[in-house]
Amino acid sequence: MYHVLVADDEPRHRRGIAEMIKMFRPDYRLFMAKDGVEALRIATDTRIDIMFTDIHMPNMDGLTLIEHLRERSESMKIVILSVYGHFDYARQALKLGAFDYLLKPLESKDIAEMLNKLDMAIEKERVRLQVGASLKEKLNSAIPVYEQHLLSRWLRSAANEDELREIEGLVPKKQAGFVWISKFSKSEVDKAYLAEEFAEVITSIKSWMLQVTEPVGPAITFYLEGDESMLVSVIAPSHSLEWLMKKDVERLSQFIEQVRLEFGLTLSIGVGDGVVDLYRQAPRSFKQALHALDYTFYCGSGKVVVNDGIAYNPYKPSLELVPADTGIAAAVMNRDREKAMEALSLLIRQLLDGDYPSPAHLKHSILFVLVNLVKVSEASLRSEEAGNFISEMEFQIPACATLDEIQKKADHYLNRIIDSIETRRNNKNERIITMCKAYLAEHYMEDLSLELVAKRFFFSAAYFSSFFRSHTSMTFTEYLLQIRMDKAKRMLEGGNRKISEIALSVGFRDAGYFTRIFKRETGLSPEEFRKKDLL
Repeated sequence: MYHVLVADDEPRHRRGIAEMIKMFRPDYRLFMAKDGVEALRIATDTRIDIMFTDIHMPNMDGLTLIEHLRERSESMKIVILSVYGHFDYARQALKLGAFDYLLKPLESKDIAEMLNKLDMAIEKERVRLQVGASLKEKLNSAIPVYEQHLLSRWLRSAANEDELREIEGLVPKKQAGFVWISKFSKSEVDKAYLAEEFAEVITSIKSWMLQVTEPVGPAITFYLEGDESMLVSVIAPSHSLEWLMKKDVERLSQFIEQVRLEFGLTLSIGVGDGVVDLYRQAPRSFKQALHALDYTFYCGSGKVVVNDGIAYNPYKPSLELVPADTGIAAAVMNRDREKAMEALSLLIRQLLDGDYPSPAHLKHSILFVLVNLVKVSEASLRSEEAGNFISEMEFQIPACATLDEIQKKADHYLNRIIDSIETRRNNKNERIITMCKAYLAEHYMEDLSLELVAKRFFFSAAYFSSFFRSHTSMTFTEYLLQIRMDKAKRMLEGGNRKISEIALSVGFRDAGYFTRIFKRETGLSPEEFRKKDLL
């Protein structure tokens, strides 16, 4: 499944292109952006595989967007959307690294052909990378590849009877012991090493691990098939007092520090419980070691975590612990950021109460709450913005590597949702105030009241009074009077109309009352104001 972003400042074109893509590739995850700035933010926060972008957009055009994106990602396929007669722009985009271009207006067959072309290009690139990154051929392992395969199937409880008989030749029955797993941070490896370089690193680290296990007892050490970030050690300790003695933990901690200093990599080690028969029970200790590694999500990476010493229940159904009303939605709709963050922190504490759940369960629960929050807030958000939020969160939340990261990421989305609600409400309020002002400018001469105008715009009088003042810094009465006085001044300056006629023309039924109000507001009577202008 690929992530596809459609960037176009014309809403109808944007939605039309997205719908055609969805028709031909229903499994693709779609994002939409109204300009280059929004597209760049989405592509920065989320992995985007394919982007369709218009050339001419406000705030940041398509060419500038491509330049920014090429600094971040070489693999993204960018398709330029251009109108006939602007091919020079498309040519420039291709020079900047765009994959191809399409001419507007688009038809469904144009999109279908381009999607097929993109699929072929991405698949060809994937195969090339796989061939170039063949780590297994680089492993200088003392254990033959077949034995690595055999041991991996054994620990995963996938070995058949024939394979178990072969395992018996490597691990005698009734031999007590335990399993520990050393795991690299994949993100660090990807940033620091090319595939060929990392092959040399893991060879060195495996050699060092053999020196670490030697004082503990006989051990088989190998990289887990299909995941060379995990170095597995099956150990039969020579001591009988404890499965893992204090000095053994200290030795492992020193090993972690040695790897950090030498290779700049963070290594975490998970230790399973001891078993009385490794041949039959090592898969159980292996699974516990994996659970101990999962626990680094809570305690931090770069540590030795012993399964026997953690309050962890990977089978805890944390989603069932999410209360029906978390208080987050109410706080968000009131735009109370502090209360929303407090409600989120309280929810996380509730989910962690007792034994900690698996990171996957916790992330699923947080994602569930955030997605539901977007759905109940959808009326206060742009529809495509709500869809973008959900698509981003479904990618970002499961990718969080620590509890602190998921807290910060969830806080980030709460703030962005509140920002979007505030922006839309402010825009809506500004439109209403503009309509109110236009109505008063057209009907100022009529017998207007706060109650009458409030009713016209479907507000209660009390709310409308507060709403109007907060957006104009004037009361309704002050604003209406200002319009009437301005109109009266112009009439006085422009002719010899009677004061009574002018008073009636600006909404006053009583000329004497008009004269008193005019003098209060200007310091001059209407006649004095007219004479002043003539002088």
